Amino acid sequence: MRFLPSLFWKGERMRGKNDLALRIGGRLKGLRKSMGLSLKQLAAATNLSPPLFSRIENGLLMPSIPTLQTISDILKVDLSYFFKKEEDRGYVITRQGNRKMTYSKRGDKKKVIYGLELLVEGMENPFMEPCIVTEFAGPDEDFPLARHDGQEFIYVLEGKLELTLGEKKYTLNKGDAAYFIGEIPHGGKSLSKKQTRTINVHLIPGTRIGTFQTTG
Repeated sequence: MRFLPSLFWKGERMRGKNDLALRIGGRLKGLRKSMGLSLKQLAAATNLSPPLFSRIENGLLMPSIPTLQTISDILKVDLSYFFKKEEDRGYVITRQGNRKMTYSKRGDKKKVIYGLELLVEGMENPFMEPCIVTEFAGPDEDFPLARHDGQEFIYVLEGKLELTLGEKKYTLNKGDAAYFIGEIPHGGKSLSKKQTRTINVHLIPGTRIGTFQTTG
């Protein structure tokens, strides 16, 4: 591998830095694209492997200050550009190519059961978190159900979903929707031969604590 551990924040130091890592990664990705550079080109210029650089852009890895300074020098921006908060404008616009994709693993074998694409990030004190969820768990697979604060809305974009709410199961087809309290144990499985995709909206109660991707 072409990096030293000192180039990144150690795992135990990443706690509480998720929002900052996402901000840095998002700005880095946007700046790179605006300059017409491919991920592979910029990774090579910073002496990092493309997979590691991709993790930085997706907010999954926090670069150290020296590493970020090197990136800033190459992109010709001040280091502070990656850290300063944007003025609260009351709205956020998210382009299709700039959305983050994360994956949830559950069960004893930690199998990926769904992919989650956040539709909006960066809103000050949000009351909801909309995302597109791609279900990978098949009809014959069982995983621990999820629970979280707030409420959740689901709309099926494509495929067929088996939605478990407590001890009951419901089949949702394309165009069907569900709305439920997050404290009810819940989970979804794809009943389609191809993937099932849904729009999920997590409604956050009161002060924001955590995010849908870490609690749902």
